[in-house]
Amino acid sequence: MAATQNRVSISPAGGSELRAAAALLIAGAGLVALSLLLPHPSGGDTTALTLTAAAMAAVGVLCSFLVGRVPRGAVHLLLGGIVATTALLIFESGIAVGQYGTIFVWATLISSYYFPRRIAAFHLAWLLLVYGIALLEVENTAGYSPLTRWIFTLVSLGVVMLLTTAIVARRARADERARRFFDLSRDMLCTANMDGYFVELNDAWGYYLGYDREELRAVPFIERVHPEDRERTEAEAAALFEGAETLQFENRYQARDGSWHWMRWSSQLSPDESLIYARATDVTELKQIGDEREELLGKVQEMATHDSLTGLPNRRVLEEQLPHAMARARRSGSPLCVALLDIDRFKAYNDTHGHLAGDGVLRECARAWDDALRGEDTIVRFGGEEFLVLLPDTAPEEAAEVVERLRERTPMDQTCSAGLAAWDTVESADDLLGRADAALYLAKAGGRDQLALAGAPA
Repeated sequence: MAATQNRVSISPAGGSELRAAAALLIAGAGLVALSLLLPHPSGGDTTALTLTAAAMAAVGVLCSFLVGRVPRGAVHLLLGGIVATTALLIFESGIAVGQYGTIFVWATLISSYYFPRRIAAFHLAWLLLVYGIALLEVENTAGYSPLTRWIFTLVSLGVVMLLTTAIVARRARADERARRFFDLSRDMLCTANMDGYFVELNDAWGYYLGYDREELRAVPFIERVHPEDRERTEAEAAALFEGAETLQFENRYQARDGSWHWMRWSSQLSPDESLIYARATDVTELKQIGDEREELLGKVQEMATHDSLTGLPNRRVLEEQLPHAMARARRSGSPLCVALLDIDRFKAYNDTHGHLAGDGVLRECARAWDDALRGEDTIVRFGGEEFLVLLPDTAPEEAAEVVERLRERTPMDQTCSAGLAAWDTVESADDLLGRADAALYLAKAGGRDQLALAGAPA
């Protein structure tokens, strides 16, 4: 994937190495100046030493401004030049004294830290060569033969190089192991700076979102957050900067193909508060599964409480709503009525036209009657061709008007009979429904296509 093909270091070529070499030049110039200010052996060329130190300082300052713009190969030449200049300082001092040898140690440390052992060994060989020439040319070797001093330098700097390269190699192996774990994680791991830009990212970012590392680093993180989630994300970031830890924070992040992915974040500040460590998990599929589950549960709930043919609430809803309506009526002292509607001669229609046509009649009646009801009324399919209407806060006279309006709107040239009962605040729900059913029977027995009012409870 693109993400695995772009392991480009975030540091510019030659950046850290050049910065270290520039510091070495400036420090070396300072060492020369200090050696001239303090008591030192006579016989050296003070003017030459001063000019050489000034040149070193000037080059060091120039290099510090060129960090990130100089190729790494140039740093090798610069280190070689520093070593040669140090040999020149020894020659100009007139004596093989130890203070300038300190620059040799620093140069060896830099080459051993930043470059592989073979390259560091090449730098050391160059150092020993120019130092050997300086020892042969200097007037005073401070009581030791040039060969003895050269051997001492070989041993001491060789140990420095071997120890430093061993430590760096061990650290590199540890970093590589950490990098492998970093890249193998299926979670999206990253670090970000305090300006909101990504610094390090693992391969999972490319796997889930399609970006390579440089694309992700190119813009602030917030720019690819869904507009509706940005305010929440900025608030979460503000809390993180104040010391809070982000746990299970979710927002939407745009993938390379323009799609939106739900991300679940955990993050915290580094101990020095210079970086943000974060882990993101793509939970888009989990969100989709959750949405589908909610939709399925809604459908199941709909099927459990609504009649599949007409879409009206079924008797289960009535069993829940009627007791609540009776309790409210009792508390408020308001009237409550129920009505049963039955499509006339429906069995004969079914036998003549077929069940599919009969189902059509049931659907059309349910739609027409439901549209004709007031907002506070409820109609349920009671069974077969019977429908029950619950009329809260409705006196019998007003309830009769509502039922007559429903009968008038019976569609498809059908007629219906109805039985209406008013609750007396004492009888049970079953007794109330029984009286409404008895009234419906009277309407049917009286010739159909009419409304009958239930008598008072016994």
